[in-house]
Amino acid sequence: MIDFRYHLVSIISVFLALAVGIVLGAGPLQANLGDQLSDQVAALRTEKQGLNDKLTVSEKQVDASNEYATAVQQRVVRGRLTGHRAVVVVMPSADGTMVSNLETVVTQSGGALASTVTLSPDWFDPSQAADRAQAARDAAAALGLGSTATGDALLLEVLTDLMVSTTPTGTSAQRSAALKVLVDASLLDSTVADLAPSDLAIVVSGDYAGTESVVTARSDAVRALVTAFAGKSRATVVAGGETLAAAGQAVTSNAVQAVREKSETAQIVSTVDHAREGDGPATVVLAIEGSLDEKIGHYGVSAGATAKVPRVLP
Repeated sequence: MIDFRYHLVSIISVFLALAVGIVLGAGPLQANLGDQLSDQVAALRTEKQGLNDKLTVSEKQVDASNEYATAVQQRVVRGRLTGHRAVVVVMPSADGTMVSNLETVVTQSGGALASTVTLSPDWFDPSQAADRAQAARDAAAALGLGSTATGDALLLEVLTDLMVSTTPTGTSAQRSAALKVLVDASLLDSTVADLAPSDLAIVVSGDYAGTESVVTARSDAVRALVTAFAGKSRATVVAGGETLAAAGQAVTSNAVQAVREKSETAQIVSTVDHAREGDGPATVVLAIEGSLDEKIGHYGVSAGATAKVPRVLP
């Protein structure tokens, strides 16, 4: 058996080790560890200051680049959309500054701006399907549109006919009445009451988030919308900014990503993922010009981009 002396020796050994540690920690090791920690803190401060300096320089360079792009924008786009009429279709949560910049660049390029139409969240809300179906029937009747489609498919036919059809249905009064039905149903807003059909459509992307199934359903609805526009217009371009992930949401996406992730839409609709400022608005015009020449492209720096900017035609 282990006697009391063994335990006593063990206890003494533990206290001796503790005492040695205290002495060393308070003496030579203390200075060494303190110096190391001080050096590391100083190095981190220097690194942080260096990064802040680089960030400041980068921000100045970006600001200068944006100012230059804005200054030369009118020269770059002048006359490129002359003879064309464009409608700007704004998705829910789209950036207001981006919308204004795109409206401006359309007129700078010589195109006519028919209207800016803003879709409400109800346009995509599954719980509003019955109300959308009723609005679609009422609008189609006001327009005099004969169609076998129902629900969201009929609603999309009405919207497409009002905005981008080359052979529009109904008189001006009928078209205004149909548009009013959709406005009164809180499905959209329009800057004009009498919407003249356009041959170009610019869809301004907005972020949306939720579970994977919710985002997939929304992306499917977005693709149906832009596919309908592409089928009736001479050119359709989807423009957006950098997507910001929504906190607490499983998935975040936008209209640009929705178009790019399926070949069926990526082959018929051009996209720009940096349209908010700088050279973005001019890039949208160049993308439209390319689409008119049957050159579909995806421009920017996000996933699915095929080039940063379109080739500038003479």
